[in-house]
Amino acid sequence: MFALALFTMFMAVLPASAEDLKIEFPATIEAREGSFYLGEYAALYGPDDFIDSASMALISPLNGSFSRDDVVAALGGTKFVGASVAVRMPDVVIVSPESAVASELRAMTAWEWRIAVEGLESENPAKGEFSLPPRVLPGARSLTVKLFDEDGRKSNKQIKVRWYQPVVYATKAIAREARIDPSILAVRIGMAGMTTPLISDSGPLSRLTLRKAVMPGNFIATSDVDSKAVIRSGCSVKLIASVNGLGVEVQGIALQRGALGDIIRVRNLSTRKVLSGTVVDVGLVAINGNN
Repeated sequence: MFALALFTMFMAVLPASAEDLKIEFPATIEAREGSFYLGEYAALYGPDDFIDSASMALISPLNGSFSRDDVVAALGGTKFVGASVAVRMPDVVIVSPESAVASELRAMTAWEWRIAVEGLESENPAKGEFSLPPRVLPGARSLTVKLFDEDGRKSNKQIKVRWYQPVVYATKAIAREARIDPSILAVRIGMAGMTTPLISDSGPLSRLTLRKAVMPGNFIATSDVDSKAVIRSGCSVKLIASVNGLGVEVQGIALQRGALGDIIRVRNLSTRKVLSGTVVDVGLVAINGNN
């Protein structure tokens, strides 16, 4: 275990008893390709503001692994000043590709962040050895997967799924119909719920009001926000999607007005194809995986 003091320009070793934040990583993780947020895979302990900042630090594995030095470098890009941080992890964490089931769920739903699947460890099916329900909503806590053996026989397996994402929450109470004050909002990695999409970016909320009161610590869902449209028909929008596990962004035109969480029709300006997607931000639409 190492305790590290983070300063603006350098880092120094401190006694372990003085840590302000504790970070723990297992020896191996399964992750999508590219960078990910530290809070998607690490256990974090400490004050809320430290957890928030560390949670959103970006890790970029190189050749299937990352080191303690990589974690320290990622934290150096956050707002820690003069804080001591205990990093409990092996010298190197091995990063394996995410499971085939998680990868297919990502492709179906265009989910950008971690998808953790439990219940298939013994079978560990490869692509083509299973099938998922035809429609899966992000946040679904359990699914039935059909497994195929080498003779083509089918069996059903119930799995648990956890969907991670950046979540916006209130640090102080916000009254119903009050204009949202960005200074009392914070963001960290949390788990999505199935009932309604959670908001992942606090920026657009400064222009909106709440349709119900939100208490301190509560994640803010799209249904909590006033339904005034943040996208209007005919306006230019960015379209985001996941293709083979990679994020893709293109320009488009909204063909319908939409509030946060609404599903609207849009046109991809590159292909001229009409698609459907979910409004996730001002001028930003996540394309649904079944287009």
